[in-house]
Amino acid sequence: MPMSRPLSVVLPDRVRQIVPSFAWIDRRLRQCGLLSSMTSDELGLYVFLALAADRDGLSCWRLDRMERELPSDIGPLARARAGLVTKDLIAFAPWSRRSSDGTYQLLSIEPRPETAQPRGGISSLGDTLLRMR
Repeated sequence: MPMSRPLSVVLPDRVRQIVPSFAWIDRRLRQCGLLSSMTSDELGLYVFLALAADRDGLSCWRLDRMERELPSDIGPLARARAGLVTKDLIAFAPWSRRSSDGTYQLLSIEPRPETAQPRGGISSLGDTLLRMR
């Protein structure tokens, strides 16, 4: 959100530093309306995978291991994974045909057609209000 003046740091001795190993979550997750469409299990799994991922968004996890790390059971985690795949936020490749475990990839967030900005930079008030929904 643009600010007319810089914000003051609330706790100067606690300003976060980005260290060589850091997690990153694309702000377009909120801007494109995806955040509000996620269940709490999907959001928890997405954040967990973002924290665990390498620079390419890749990580390997067993569901039983994630169950120990997250406040969720295997069933809701499997449904959350399916939901994130359906929402085109992650890709999942099982280690074998029968495996429920495998490699996860956080995907780039593509703008939805209804939230894409017009190329000319000028839009009608109606288009702007529709995008604000």
